[in-house]
Amino acid sequence: MIRRIVSIAVGLLATGAMATAPETTVEGTGWRIESAAAFSKYATVAARRKEQILVWDGAKGVQTARSVVLLVGAPYGEVQPIVQQALGPFGKFTTEVRNKPLAYLPDDWNAVLLSRRADLRNALVERFTLPRLQQAVAQGALTPSEIEPWLARARARLDPIPLNRDTSVPADRYNLDPFRVIYPYWSATQHLKYGLFGKQESTLSIDISDVTAMFAHPATAVQIRREDRYANPNYHPLTSLFTDDFNFLSTTGPSATLSDVIVPAPVFVAVRDALAGLPGQVEIARSPRAWVQPVPRTTATPTLALVAPARNVPIIKAQAIRWDALVTDQRPALYPHDLLALPDGDLLFSSQVLDDSGWSQRVWRLHQANGDWKAEEIWRGEEGAGQLALSANGHAAWFDGASTRQATHEWFAYDVDARRLTHYAMTRSDADRGDFGSLRWELAGDQLPAVFDHNISLGDRQKNPLGSVLLSVLRPTAPPPSAHDAWPFGTAFLSARQAMMGVDMEGNTLIWPVRWRDPKVFWVEDQPGIAELDAASGRVLRALALPQRFGFGAPDPDNATGVAQGMPTPLGSPEAGWIATGFELRLADDGHIPPSLVSASNDNGSFVGMHVVNLKDGHVLSALVGRGEDLAAAARSAHGRFLALGGMKPGSPHVVLWDIAQARTPVQLETSSRGALHAVAFSWNGADLWALGDRELLHWSLPDSLRDAAAKGSFPDQSH
Repeated sequence: MIRRIVSIAVGLLATGAMATAPETTVEGTGWRIESAAAFSKYATVAARRKEQILVWDGAKGVQTARSVVLLVGAPYGEVQPIVQQALGPFGKFTTEVRNKPLAYLPDDWNAVLLSRRADLRNALVERFTLPRLQQAVAQGALTPSEIEPWLARARARLDPIPLNRDTSVPADRYNLDPFRVIYPYWSATQHLKYGLFGKQESTLSIDISDVTAMFAHPATAVQIRREDRYANPNYHPLTSLFTDDFNFLSTTGPSATLSDVIVPAPVFVAVRDALAGLPGQVEIARSPRAWVQPVPRTTATPTLALVAPARNVPIIKAQAIRWDALVTDQRPALYPHDLLALPDGDLLFSSQVLDDSGWSQRVWRLHQANGDWKAEEIWRGEEGAGQLALSANGHAAWFDGASTRQATHEWFAYDVDARRLTHYAMTRSDADRGDFGSLRWELAGDQLPAVFDHNISLGDRQKNPLGSVLLSVLRPTAPPPSAHDAWPFGTAFLSARQAMMGVDMEGNTLIWPVRWRDPKVFWVEDQPGIAELDAASGRVLRALALPQRFGFGAPDPDNATGVAQGMPTPLGSPEAGWIATGFELRLADDGHIPPSLVSASNDNGSFVGMHVVNLKDGHVLSALVGRGEDLAAAARSAHGRFLALGGMKPGSPHVVLWDIAQARTPVQLETSSRGALHAVAFSWNGADLWALGDRELLHWSLPDSLRDAAAKGSFPDQSH
């Protein structure tokens, strides 16, 4: 809405003078006239010509105006001749008169139109969005219950693409009668050249549009701007070859010309004063978006209610074990990856190592002998072992990698009981798609790897009427072969839900798996929240919206969509019936911050943790690690009773233990260690919690009341 109407009683300022009291635009920014000499970096030509220009005076200081819009509450037929007459003293102009349809409005004016015309937004939704959503339900990409919130988001859109990023809407909406309504448009252009060889030129543009369709009364918009082009004084065809930023492989180099965009004050003031004689108000703004009205949403986002760790609970201190001293007698560079707790109490962990032999990836098994820890190297390779996964019965540990630079990527299966490592060559039945090297994978319900891919073939894209991107899940087409033989994988299903992402949503658009092992379903995290996919067809069975997972400032009451980046893989407990997904919020203190975490300075801080959603009733526990930290890892106990979150306080690891059913932290876990944290894991007997640090293993011995021991069909799991 208009905050303050610009006064139209100010006369033309004398040349060389400036307005000492800025006038106010509709968005609250002040404007005034100044000498271009004070802004020669952004108004080079105008400064050379000693011109006066329009500038904005706002919170970020004084800036040159690149354009100005005057909105007049008068009919186009009255405004156009007055402006044309006001331009007379400035020389000859080339003019154009056209009638344009509303379907082809410039983006900024289109946003104004849609913000003020609910009937047009609804027409777009009914014509384009609703049929596509109905098709998405038929294709199994959405559940029927998701249609209404998706429609509500679409009805609030102000951009010209209400479907998805693969669809071009402006041409299609011309077929809708309301968008075929025409509006008069007049433009005047003056093109001048200066200098001995005409290498300096200016193009002054004045555009007049009838914008009555956007307002409840006659209205006309006048936009003024001038582009000045001039020779780049630092450019030379030969010397430019030797500049630091020149790229011989690029088709472009340093530009021979530069340009500035300004608003000449004499033209602006002449037009403004001419319009002052009309009965309607004259409002001034930087761009048409000053007249965009907020569009109310009709659906509420899931409530965000952060829960902080308790401070008045018993403290358990960690024992630190120097794992680096166990695996090498040198002082190499170590970059730990992942950690597994084995059923017999041993530990399996992986790390990248840089020593005298160069870079390598390694996996070790740690075990106790006579009270001391011993390390056994399981594997050494060129790349891989960034992720470790243990089968539900604890007998097989899986990872992927390549033993040498020339070797193909392989699966490695470590027999925990026999201490034997077997590897299988990865192959794909759809060989044109490449290998598995950079793809995400998890163990599925059969305890064998499932690979998740978005780089699908053109043929698969053509099969999808909803969009060009699908989620492909690849599964073994045969049981694991004999050692070292090829193991083929093929497409188990293609999920069309991926094609629905990216519409009026924030952040990364790709769907990724939840660490959840069920032979019948896959759970995935996507922009709205989490979704359950049928393992045979990829159709969506359930979808649950989540509270906001990333953002700045106050929580968005209208749109909580978006996946937080750099979080551990979402982790679920089929037995307890919950799934935890990471969040990182930089919140101002608006009442959502637990009192124990409110900063004395009240500045925005990073709040990290996981939303733990109950799959039966949709209730969410937003469990925090803390403030100003990173979330690096998560682990759950065998029956899903406890969730451990591993993060980083400044300079030291930090682990928080959450009792999910009680929605509280029963103890505080302390450590005096320094450095980063990379992984956490519960022991199978529930008595221990482990964390993998830069060079130390941290161990907390849990009391009997906090032990959740594995049993048949239940096992601990973790992600990072």
